[in-house]
Parts: sequence; C-alpha cells; structure tokens
Amino acid sequence: MGKIVKRTYTQDFKEQAVDLALRTGFSKAANQLGGQRGYLQCDGLNSSDQISKDEDIERLGCNMHSRRRFEKAKTNGAKNGQSLGEEGLKFYKELYDIEEEIREKTPEERFKVRNERAKPIFEKMHEWATKMKPKVPIKSKIGDAFNYFLNEYEYLTGYLKDGRLEMDNGFTERAIRKFAIGRNNWLFSDTEEGAQASALLYSLVVTAKVNGVNPYAALVKIFTELPLAKTIEDFERLAEIILAS
Repeated sequence: MGKIVKRTYTQDFKEQAVDLALRTGFSKAANQLGGQRGYLQCDGLNSSDQISKDEDIERLGCNMHSRRRFEKAKTNGAKNGQSLGEEGLKFYKELYDIEEEIREKTPEERFKVRNERAKPIFEKMHEWATKMKPKVPIKSKIGDAFNYFLNEYEYLTGYLKDGRLEMDNGFTERAIRKFAIGRNNWLFSDTEEGAQASALLYSLVVTAKVNGVNPYAALVKIFTELPLAKTIEDFERLAEIILAS
C-alpha cells in the first residue's frame, strides 16, 4: 500500500493523496512524480535512490525514522552508565525542542534559527557517530542506528535549506494511520480496483480534513458535481469545491 503524498498547490490549499502499490518500491512514485519539481520526504529505503537521481526532485530524510533506531538501541551498553542509544536520543531531544519552539514562526525565522542552533547539533552528532560506529558490532541495534544516521546524513539535514520544510514526515504517517488500522481490520480488498477506490476515497477525506473542511459536506458536493465535469478545467475546479464546503 502506498503512502500519502503531500503536495501544496497554493499557499491556501493542501492535497493528500493515498495511492496503491502492489509491492514495496518507488517505481510507481517515480512515474507519478515525473515532470514535478520540489522536495520528496521519505525514509531511507534503498528503492528511494532512483528518485534521488532526479535533478528536479530533492529527497529529504526522515529524522523520526533515525530517532526510532536510537530508541530501540537505548539499552545497549548501559552497564556502565548512559547507553549510546540514550546519547543519540539526547541529540534528537535538543533538535526536536528547537522545532517545537519555532513551530509557529515564519519560514524565514525557522531557517535562521535552524542554521544557528540545529546545524551545530547535527555536526556534533555526526562527529560523535563517526567516532563511535567502529567501536560497536555492525549488526547490533546501535550499529544499525549509526549506519542509518551516517548514510542518511545528507538527507536528514536537508530540511535546514528551507524554512518551509519539516524535520520528518510525521505529518504523513499520522494522516495515514487510521487508514492503515482500517486496512488491518478489514484485511483484504477483493480486487486491485477496489483497493484503488478505497485509497481514492480516503484521499478525498483527508484532503478535506487538512484544509479544515467537513469531509461529508465535501463528498456530497464532489459527487453532485462530478457527473457534470467534462473538461480538464471542470475536474480541476473540483478542488475549489472542497475549500468551499
């Protein structure tokens, strides 16, 4: 099952789209993103490398995924005091505290604060991880945490380039959680087309919600207007219906 793609068309309208993929990988996403320009935020799956090669799309890493690895490793080496996992979490606490402070700031202010305060923390964490990685087993949990952080470092720090960007893709994961829980409850879609239809309906619902619109009212208007749509302009106008609901 594909994940939500968050795209901003104007300053006032946000779209969330859930799409179907029969197998893990970015080949379908790569096709859909063809011709697009901007940022794509995702975790460090090997299959995302093909998107990183697109000069019009800059990949951003997810610090939430990196932090989770240090969380899983926090008991390793704790015999003589603080574990390496806990040290990694301390770095991330400082970074996320900064994000909490600047959440309501303008993109310009966020950019300034991040580069003054967050960037030095990342540099210190990178130096620490580089020093400690050779001292731990490669296949241990802390080894995995170091490996992920160092391999993804360029992408994990990518959000520092633009104050509009986020430190992780938690927004997406929170938005898709209810759909994922529902999928686990109903287990199967009878056909691929049925699964695609479910994803499409959920896309409409979460797009309405993220724009502060009542999903039911939006769906009623969309399904009323949809049979009347004939041209590309007619279909594009349906987005305005969501905002007007």
